[in-house]
Parts: sequence; structure tokens; C-alpha cells
Amino acid sequence: MQTTEMTKSHDWLNLHKKIGTVTLWVCILALGGNITWILVTSQNWHYNTESLFLVSGIFLVMALSSALIRSINHAARIERDRLFTSRELQRSQASLRAVVKFMPVGVVVVEAPSGHLILANDRHEQLLKYMLMPGASLWEQCGQRAYHGDGRPYEYCEWPIARVIHSGEVVLDEEVWTERGDGSRVCLSINAAPILDGTGVIAAAVIAFTDVTEHKEIAEERATLTRRLINAQEEERQRIARELHDEMGQDLTALSFELKGLEEIDEIRDIKPAVSGARRIVEHMSIRVHDTATALRPMLLNHLGLREAIEGLVITWSERLRISADVHLEPLSVPLNDETATAIYRVIQEALTNVAKHSQASGISITAQISDDLLRIAVEDDGEGFDHEGIENRQLGCFGLSGMRERLTLVGGNFSVESIPGRGTTVYVSLPSVAGQFGVGTS
Repeated sequence: MQTTEMTKSHDWLNLHKKIGTVTLWVCILALGGNITWILVTSQNWHYNTESLFLVSGIFLVMALSSALIRSINHAARIERDRLFTSRELQRSQASLRAVVKFMPVGVVVVEAPSGHLILANDRHEQLLKYMLMPGASLWEQCGQRAYHGDGRPYEYCEWPIARVIHSGEVVLDEEVWTERGDGSRVCLSINAAPILDGTGVIAAAVIAFTDVTEHKEIAEERATLTRRLINAQEEERQRIARELHDEMGQDLTALSFELKGLEEIDEIRDIKPAVSGARRIVEHMSIRVHDTATALRPMLLNHLGLREAIEGLVITWSERLRISADVHLEPLSVPLNDETATAIYRVIQEALTNVAKHSQASGISITAQISDDLLRIAVEDDGEGFDHEGIENRQLGCFGLSGMRERLTLVGGNFSVESIPGRGTTVYVSLPSVAGQFGVGTS
């Protein structure tokens, strides 16, 4: 459209230049004819009044025609310069559109101070799920859909784009929630800056935005996971505190009475039974201290390795519960890093605890294998089983199945459970068996 207008303007100037040129030549011919006529018909070569007026008029028209031609030439030069500048601007805009079009972030350019859309790349439609219309107000098209993280809608004056085009503020990584065309919500990280003209006045603003919804959700999940792990740690500390108070407190009280009794013994023959009773109390306390220390940090992991530690744990549990145990853990002979080894040990320990508390099983099987670059572990019992979905819905952050899943998530593993009431339960664990899980030292 702009090129057509320029062509019409150029044709109009050429037409008027031709008219001025023709007029000038007509005047020159008329003046020459008038002078020739006077010379031929007048012996005295004398002008009368009418001839003077005619000649003066011809000279005036010639002067005006010359001025018109000069003005048209000057206007033509200006038009050529404007045409050249316009073409350069069009080429620059085309280059800008080409660059913006393929940028991996949404880019929008708006006019100041109206806020009308000038340019938007294709990426914006993928992020917003609707098309922005050039020439329309950006606030009316998408600004009224924006809201803060706490759910408050944006007012126009606090909207990032409005602050840029009215005050020149540069916006960096401001998170704005908005409703997309398909009804879903998305969190956009917005960067915006003003575009100044030659006089320093804000002529437009450019806005770039990216989708950070997934990062926000991951951060929230991590925060939730951290809170749940902290709660689990606090519960574990409370349990240990109760055991120390209930078990060792009683033993210490009994030991105190035994020692007090020793103080009152006068006969040597009565000392031996009292000392034997105190020794039994101390031995019981030693066992309780060892069990508590093992619960806090299984020492067998440091001394024997993960495979032997788990085998020892299973043997202890099977003897205590009087159930059979089938263990095949050859892949766990390979050293693992501390974090991964501890996570696997704790998950199996928790699985055995659940068997002891809930399953009433007569046998348990623990196997490990490496397949498809994954270390896979299965803990299976033949107990009563349970309603898996119902149990999961009632977890509410306690260190049960959810705690096992959280431990594995922290080391990049996956966790799943299969259980049918009356037909037993199987716990599945999988972790990457590639570099990053295996390390030196530790297990």
C-alpha cells in the first residue's frame, strides 16, 4: 500500500513538471512571436500599452513556470530521499520480523503511549494459545487476563508493559500468571524495555516472555518434598527420643536402684547377685544403644558394603519374624555412592518394617538385577496385601510409602507398589545404573 502511494506521488510530480515545462515553452514562443510581429509590422519598433501588458504577462508566466519547475525538482529530490529512506526502513523491518519470527521466546512490540500492538512473532501464539491482532490494544487483548501469583488481577498502572511505555522502566524477569486461550494457566517470565526515538522520547516498547510454569511447579514440588522430609526427620527424632526415654530411662532407673542396693550390702556374699543384676541391665542398655545407632546410620554399610548390609538386615528380620527369606542381590556388590546406597538400604528397611507391621507374611523375597541400564530391586511378600490406592490417599506426608518414594526421587530413582488384598505385596525400585550412581568409596 505504501509503495503504491509513493508511485502515485512520483507520477503526480512528473505530470506537474511537464505542465510547467510546456507552459514555459509556450510563453517563450509567445514572447518570441510577439517580438517578431512588432519588428515586422512596426517601422519605429515601438510598443504600445497593450503590447507592454502582454509582454509583462508573458514574462510573469515564464517566471512562475520556472519557479514551479524548480519547486517540482526540489520536491522530487525530497520524494526520492523519502522513497529511499522508506525502502531502507522496510528492509530493516523485514529483517527485524525475520529475526523475531524465529526467536525461541515470545516477542511483542507495542506502540507508545497507546499500547497498540505493532509486531508479534509466532512463538507468542504457542505460549498464549491465541492470536494477537496488530493495531489493537495489547491490554485489552491479553493484559486483562494477567494476575499475580496470589490470584490478584493486574491493574493497568502496575502491568509491566504499561510501566515500560509510560515511565520507561526496564522490567527484568517479572513473573506474571495469565490465562491462555485453551483455559489453562501459565506463568510467564517477562522482560521489557522502552524504544526511544531520535529525541529521546519513548516511541515503543519491546517485550520478551518465556513459559516458566514447569520450573515453578518443580520448585513447589521440591519445597513440598523438603517439608515432608523435614517432618519425617522430626518424627524420627521424636521416635528415638521416646525410645531413649521409655527404654533406656527405665534401665537407668533400674540400674540406679541396683547401685543403691549395692551401697547397703554389708556381706560380701550378697554382692555377686546384685552385680549380676546391674550387669544384665547394662547389657540390655548396650543392645538398645546399638539398635538406636543402627537406626540412625547402619554401620554395616561402611564396613561390609550394601549387599552384605542388606543381607544381614534381612536375616535379622526373618529370624525375628520367624519367616523364610530368599535374597539374590549380586548386582549390589558393585560399590555405590553414599547417598544412593543409603537410600536403597532405607527403602528396603522400610519395606521390611511394613511387612512386620501389616502383612502377616510367611515368606519374603528380595532380588536385584540390572537391565536396560537400570538397577532394579523387587521386595515381594506373600502376606495379606492391601488397597494400594486407598493407602496412598491416606498417607498425608507420613514416612511410609510416600517417604520411600521421596528418598528415591532425591537420588534419581523411581518407586512403585503392586498389591492385591489377600495376595501379597511387591515393592519395585529402579535407579540409573550408569555413571553418576556408581562412585568410589562408600558403601
